[in-house]
Amino acid sequence: MSHIWDTGRNLVRMVAPLFQDHVGAGEFAPDRAAFPLDLVAVDSGVALTLTDYSAERAPMPDDLRRLAAPLSQVLTDELDGASRHLGVPAEEILLAALGRTVQRTAGSGVLALDLTVCDAATVHGVAVPCVGPAEVDATALLADVRAAIAGDAVAGAEVAFSYTASGRAAEVIPGLGHALELRAYREAGVVALDWWYDTRRFEDYTVEELTEQFALALIEVTSEAVPTALEVA
Repeated sequence: MSHIWDTGRNLVRMVAPLFQDHVGAGEFAPDRAAFPLDLVAVDSGVALTLTDYSAERAPMPDDLRRLAAPLSQVLTDELDGASRHLGVPAEEILLAALGRTVQRTAGSGVLALDLTVCDAATVHGVAVPCVGPAEVDATALLADVRAAIAGDAVAGAEVAFSYTASGRAAEVIPGLGHALELRAYREAGVVALDWWYDTRRFEDYTVEELTEQFALALIEVTSEAVPTALEVA
């Protein structure tokens, strides 16, 4: 375990309880009125739809907007250190954080998501568990995410997530018709996060809230998970 990660982890452990206090007090709690969410019950849980509005056609390039929200150096070090310590790929930790983010803003359930990792030619549909720490702890959540990736493909996702070690991802406008696409890639020593969204279907403040909650969710996952129960095939 690197000395850099130890320093970053100690800092996050000092900061995380402060965030928790603010969240509990409602300072960072999302305005649920800003999220008119459509929730549909399915066998595996509650299927979550994040969009504010519907649209009849897939977005054109002019309909899309990018909100850049790179991780800080401290959070990047925390992510990389947790990945090494837990033996879990960084993209799985990011997916778990995304699930916690959706739970924070939309409630518990399952998010259908199209996943692409490291410039793979194929897109895999994944049912991402969106549950809070009171329901599933971070260690079990990471195991559930890994199981979801290895499980049967899910169709009809309006959300996409891609992870690559290259910054080339920032240069390409999304073209697969998703309402929201989160791209994670390495640039200038940190993990860059680009939130591409269909402006016809999302208000700007909805996506801004997602980016803010994502950082808090990532702190939760990386600081709470332990390596003992992560032996998932």
